[in-house]
Amino acid sequence: MEELFAFAQQLRDEYDFNWPELYMKVVHFYLGQSDYDAASRWHLKLMPVFRPELDSFGALLTSFVIDFSPEIQRTLTRMYVFSPFRELYDYVVPALLDSGQSHSARVWRKRFILFNDHPTSSKSKPFLDFASRYFPTMRLTQEELKLLGRDGSDQGALADSTTSKDSQSDQPKGIYSDKFTARWFASSWTSAEFAINLMHKLGLRTIGPLSLQSVALREDDARGVLDRLTQLEKLKIAVASNLYCKAIVSFAKGGNDDLLRDLLHCDIHPDEFDDAEKRQMLLAAAARQQDWERERLLQEVEALEVWTSQQRNSHSEELNKHLRAVLARKDLHNVRLVLDEMDTSNVSLEQRNSAALLHRVFKDIWYHPKTSKQKLHGYQGDPQLDRAIYLALRVARHDVAIPIRYWQMLLYNLGRLGRFSELEELSYEICELYNPEYGGLIPVHWRDLPPKPGTIPDKESEKTELLPEPSAEETGKGKRSHFPEEFWRAEMGLTEKELKGQSDKSKSDDETYDGWQKRTKKVEEVFCIPADLPFTHRQHPVQKIFDNSLQRAILRWGFDKTLAQEPTKLSLMKVKQAGAQDFDLAYGVRLLALLRDRGVFVDKQIVRSAIIKRIAVAQLPGRARARARDDRELSPASMKRLVDEAWGSEILPGVAQLSTELENQKPKMWKNYPRLFKKTYDKDGDDDDEEIRKAT
Repeated sequence: MEELFAFAQQLRDEYDFNWPELYMKVVHFYLGQSDYDAASRWHLKLMPVFRPELDSFGALLTSFVIDFSPEIQRTLTRMYVFSPFRELYDYVVPALLDSGQSHSARVWRKRFILFNDHPTSSKSKPFLDFASRYFPTMRLTQEELKLLGRDGSDQGALADSTTSKDSQSDQPKGIYSDKFTARWFASSWTSAEFAINLMHKLGLRTIGPLSLQSVALREDDARGVLDRLTQLEKLKIAVASNLYCKAIVSFAKGGNDDLLRDLLHCDIHPDEFDDAEKRQMLLAAAARQQDWERERLLQEVEALEVWTSQQRNSHSEELNKHLRAVLARKDLHNVRLVLDEMDTSNVSLEQRNSAALLHRVFKDIWYHPKTSKQKLHGYQGDPQLDRAIYLALRVARHDVAIPIRYWQMLLYNLGRLGRFSELEELSYEICELYNPEYGGLIPVHWRDLPPKPGTIPDKESEKTELLPEPSAEETGKGKRSHFPEEFWRAEMGLTEKELKGQSDKSKSDDETYDGWQKRTKKVEEVFCIPADLPFTHRQHPVQKIFDNSLQRAILRWGFDKTLAQEPTKLSLMKVKQAGAQDFDLAYGVRLLALLRDRGVFVDKQIVRSAIIKRIAVAQLPGRARARARDDRELSPASMKRLVDEAWGSEILPGVAQLSTELENQKPKMWKNYPRLFKKTYDKDGDDDDEEIRKAT
C-alpha cells in the first residue's frame, strides 16, 4: 500500500493526475476489513493530498455509521474530527433515523453541534420533528429551530401537524438525490448488491433513472439486470415512474439484450425520454441519419409509452380505487378479497383507505361488548369482533398508521369476554408490529403524537375523529368515561336504543364515504418513529396501549373470571406452567410478566396492590366462585406461591405481611361491596347478578 501511495503521489506531482477515488477505495477497504487502525492511519495520510468530495465522504461515513459497535464508532469519530468537512449533519443524522436508530442519531447530532456542524436542508427535518416531540427537554440550536420553522412564536396544532406532514410525508424517504445515488451505485469499489442493500438501510425507497442506469450498467445482460430488479423488489425499493425506467424494466423482463444495451449506452439523457416532443425530434433525426439501431430503440420506447399511457393508473392505484368503491358500498366481504389481491400483488394500502376501512369496521364496536351480542353469539363468539381483529392486523402489516384506541378496544373486548388466549396472542402481535425485526421506521397516527413543546392544541382539529363521536355526556367525563356509564348501558342492553336518536342525526353525513372524508381532514398525515425507541418511553404507542388502566383490567379479568371457573389441572398438580392461562388465577400476572419481557413497562406496585385487592374481594361472602375451589386455594401462602411464580420473581410480601394487608382490606370491602354481603345475609335480597358482577 505504501508503494501504491508513492506511485499515486508521483502521478499527481509529475503528470498532474489525481488517482480517481483513491481515498474512498483505500479507507473503505480497511473499514470493510474491520482494520480500524489502518483505516485511521490512511485517512490521515490520504485526506490532505487526495481529499474526496463532500458527497463521497458523507456517503462513506453513513455507510458504516449504522454499525454502532464501539470500535467503528471511535474510528468514524476520529475520521470526522480530523477532516475539513463540517457539513455532515444532513448526511449522517437522517440516515441513522431512517435506519431506525434514534439513539445513534442523537449521539451524532450532539457530536456535530460540538463542532459547529448544523443542519441546512430539509433532510434533517424529520429527525428534528421527532426529537422535539419525543425528547422535549433536548435543547435545539437556533439553526435547528429555524429549519423547523419555529422562531418562538406560538403555533396551533393544525399548523404544527402540517409542518410534520411537510417534513415527513411529502419528503422522499431517501436522503440523497438521484444524481448522488447514481454515482454511489456506479462506484467500482463496492459490489452492486452491497450498494443496493446499503442504500436501503440508509433510507432509499425509490430509485431514480440515473441510479437505475448505474445499477444496470454493472450487469452483463438482461438476466443480470432482472436479478437486480428482483433485489430492489424484495427490499421494497420502488422504481421511479419515468419512461426511461419503464423501458429498462420492460427490456430486462423481456430478455432483450440488444435493446437494453442500446438504451443504457445511448447518449440521450434519461430525463429527455419523458419529453414527447423531444422523442419525436430524436426519432426523426435518427431516421434522417439512417441510424437504424437508435431508430429501433426509440420506436420501442415510443410503443412502450403508448401502451403505458393506455393504463395510466397503475395496478396499485386501481386496487386502492377499487377498495374505496367497495368501502362506499359497505361490502366488507369483498374488502377481504381486495386485500388478498393487494397482498398477492405486493401493493400497499393507502393511508386514507386504511382509515376508511377501520372506521367502517369499528363503527359498532366500543370498549364494552354489548349484551345483545352476547345473548346472540355467546361470550366466545362475536363475528364483528373477530372481523375487526382480523382486518386490523392485516391493515397494520401494510405499514400504515392505526390509532391506538382501536387496539385498546379489541383488548378490552377480549378481556371482558374472557377470551384470554386471544387476548394474549393479540398482545404479542401488537408488540411485534411495533418492534420490527429489521428496524426502520414505524408509522404513528397523528392523534397519538405528543405535542411539540410550546404549542397550543387546536380544539377544532381535536374534533376530527376516526370513530363515531361519543355523546356530549360521555365526553365531559374525561378519558375513561366508558368504564362506568358505558358498562351499564351495555349490560342492560340499552346502548343501541339510547344512541339511536343521536346516530340518526348524523346519519346522512356519516353513512356516506364522502361525508366521512369531510370529517377526517388529517387522515393522510403520517408520522414515523424509529424502531429503537423503547417501549418504556412514556409516549411510545405500545406504552399508551398497555397503560395503567389496561394493566389493572388484565389483572382483574384474569383473577375474577378464572375464579368462577374450574381450576386448571396444571395449577392443581403444582407443575411448572408454560402459557399464561396455565397460571390459573395468576393469568393476568403472567401475561403482564410476558409483556414486560418484551419491553413493556409494567409497574410492580400496580401488580402488587391490584392482586392483593382481588384476593381480598375473592374472600368476601357471596363472591362467585367455582365449587371446585376452596379456601385453601385463596390462602396467603398458596396465592403468594402462584403469583410469585407467574411474575418470575418475588412480588408479593411475605405470608405474614400479606395476611396483614388482606385484613386491612376488609373495612374497605364492607364499604365498597355492600351488595355482596346483602345477598349473602339477606335472603330476600333481589340484587341482580349482573350488578353484583359489575360491583367487583
